[in-house]
Amino acid sequence: MAQQGVLWTACITSLQRVLVGFAFATVVGVFAGLTIGLVPPLRRSLSPFFELLRPIPPIAWIPIAVSLLGIGNASAYFIIFIGAFFPILTNMVLGVTTVERAYLDVAKVFGASTWRSFVHVILPSSLPSAFAGLRVGLGFAWMCVVAAEMFAARSGLGYEIQLNRQLFRLDRVAADMVVIGAIGFAMSRLMTYLEWLSLPWRRDFMTREGLNAVPTANQKQTPLKLNDNDLSVSPHDLATSAQETRRVEGVSVDVRIAHFAYPEGLTVLKNIALDIRPGEVFCILGKSGCGKSTLLRVLAGLETRYDGTILIDGAAPQITRPDVTMAFQHASLFPWKTAGGNIRFALHSRGLDGVQAHQTCDSVLRLVGLEHRAASYPHQLSGGQQQRVAMARAIACHPRLVLLDEPLNALDNYTRETLQTEISLLLNRSGMTAVLVTHDISEAIFMSDRIALMAPEGGSIVRVFDVPSARPRPDTFRADESFNRLRATIWAEMRSTKPALDR
Repeated sequence: MAQQGVLWTACITSLQRVLVGFAFATVVGVFAGLTIGLVPPLRRSLSPFFELLRPIPPIAWIPIAVSLLGIGNASAYFIIFIGAFFPILTNMVLGVTTVERAYLDVAKVFGASTWRSFVHVILPSSLPSAFAGLRVGLGFAWMCVVAAEMFAARSGLGYEIQLNRQLFRLDRVAADMVVIGAIGFAMSRLMTYLEWLSLPWRRDFMTREGLNAVPTANQKQTPLKLNDNDLSVSPHDLATSAQETRRVEGVSVDVRIAHFAYPEGLTVLKNIALDIRPGEVFCILGKSGCGKSTLLRVLAGLETRYDGTILIDGAAPQITRPDVTMAFQHASLFPWKTAGGNIRFALHSRGLDGVQAHQTCDSVLRLVGLEHRAASYPHQLSGGQQQRVAMARAIACHPRLVLLDEPLNALDNYTRETLQTEISLLLNRSGMTAVLVTHDISEAIFMSDRIALMAPEGGSIVRVFDVPSARPRPDTFRADESFNRLRATIWAEMRSTKPALDR
């Protein structure tokens, strides 16, 4: 067959049809998936229609295609399009609608525009799912071209199989089947390689026979490097003159929340009254589920439907809060961006671009001892290193108020206490106001100036404690009598309350 030229002609014809039909399905499927995924009303209205059509096998469309388009390329293109379209559409919608809420919150806190959030958060987050749809769609397209050529074409591998079957040349049928399998395998490997090239942050997780995985770098952690001028300049000043210094003036925060409940009706916060002083580290302490993280989300502007007022430096905050940043639980670093890329995202969202953004990024990475890991992806970093990058991202914009939502919750005790010391030193040097949320009593006492204890039921404040020692505190403070006395007092207060409900 190869010597006669029949095989090569059939292969080229089938591949050309798959290329055209699959390309059309990709363009339409990706665009429709993005649109449907991003517009909930459209998704609700179109989902029943697509769910009705999706189970119909592509081969069932062949009689209709032949009746409307005749025998030839047009019918084959249509069948290939039908076979590839639905896997691409379904996976694209799935990718867009399952973006982690934490990533969208990061974009919102740092003031990213809608377009920037789409390009840098929603789209890259949905790409793994999109590639899964493309891989499945390409497999369906290759199967559909064979079926379509058997009934709706006069050329190609499918036509050769049908012709040789009618002539009882089963050796040639078998040869065509082997070629179809080999080409299908090659296309699957090609799609895997394209994904490997396009998604560098996933290379360590991909099984690629014949392709060497990118090794995970050694997880080396170095101490914080705090110089006198490291935190005493704005991002602009860092970029133009490292010698020009100034200390951040932390903001005061006045919180009066009468009531907050989620749409399902569960009351989370009530009768909250807090006065946070400029430059202090104020801790919100409580059992899991008491509403402390929700209170922090209100301060960050992530939750806006509450009864009450919040004043920052005596004024009502804007929807976007340029003087406020946040370090989230579990770091919440974008897995598709390097350590440096995560920090530059925050800087770019706040309007700092070009050389200034790179210089500021380098500066804060040096500050947290990770300048050698700027090009590493989050999964290549240890838990402590990820939290350092998250903290560097939070302070890179030179905020006057930084919110810390249990940033050390998932770390081992040694790393946790090490970072408590380092972050405390960093906050003390910066002068910014900080609000820390934690359920760890020792962490609250070591890192903060005052501690507000929340009741587990209803999210109200039980009592505010003063910590009897100035910051920053040495590691030996954990063994101090005043530390242990305050810890015992808070522990007794927490034990006297009822178990918390999940929120």
